[in-house]
Amino acid sequence: MENQLIFEIKSNVANITLNQPKSRNALDEKLTLELIKTLKKAEESKDVTAILLTANGDSFSAGGDLREFREKIKQSSLQVYDEGKYSAELFKKLESIRKPLIGAINGAAFGGGCGLACACHVVIASDRARFGLTEIRLGLFPMVILPTVQRAIGYRKTMEMSITGKIFNANVAQEFGIVTKVVEHDSLLDEAWQVATEIASYSPVAYRIGLEGVNHVKNMEYTKAIDYLNTLRVVAFQTEDLLEGANAFLEKRTPKWKGY
Repeated sequence: MENQLIFEIKSNVANITLNQPKSRNALDEKLTLELIKTLKKAEESKDVTAILLTANGDSFSAGGDLREFREKIKQSSLQVYDEGKYSAELFKKLESIRKPLIGAINGAAFGGGCGLACACHVVIASDRARFGLTEIRLGLFPMVILPTVQRAIGYRKTMEMSITGKIFNANVAQEFGIVTKVVEHDSLLDEAWQVATEIASYSPVAYRIGLEGVNHVKNMEYTKAIDYLNTLRVVAFQTEDLLEGANAFLEKRTPKWKGY
């Protein structure tokens, strides 16, 4: 049986590849659980500074598995609720992750797949990629992914996508704010890898402190957020990496990060 996803670490980048092309990398229960486990593994690894998420096949992810949807109709409300916790856990993990997450969107990113793209900090998309919150076409409304999408592109665009179910190309996705950069399909992985390795060349402790701050203040009152981030700034100023970064800049050399 082929692996649900492929995981490898190289040059301080954890490369996570969704590997269910026959099902268009649909986020069924098994793949969702495996992705949660792998993201945690990458976040906890001292050898990883950045995470690159992509997929094999023509689709990045078609979102929920329609076969599972049909089975859920036969289940009780409690069963459906309990199984939905896996999807909820995935997007909570993505929202709290403390390492830079780069998405390389190779094809269709619909529903939860679009949610995955919106959860990434930087998104490089193939010119063949397409995006949409297509749940309404199935008689559903996108639920668990809504906070992630709204934080990425705002309320109006999220509502437009949710109530129309329209599918649009990578250039429109860039206008919406889902995509950072659109590239030719054949150069997608090279472009994304270049971005990921550049990001991974910077201080891991700076990312850890910075992203913890970003994640913590999302729902915080404005002035309290400033005060909290000022406190984290004090922590950042006490790190060996800041001292090393300053010395390396003044000495015109490449810094050797310690990660603390």
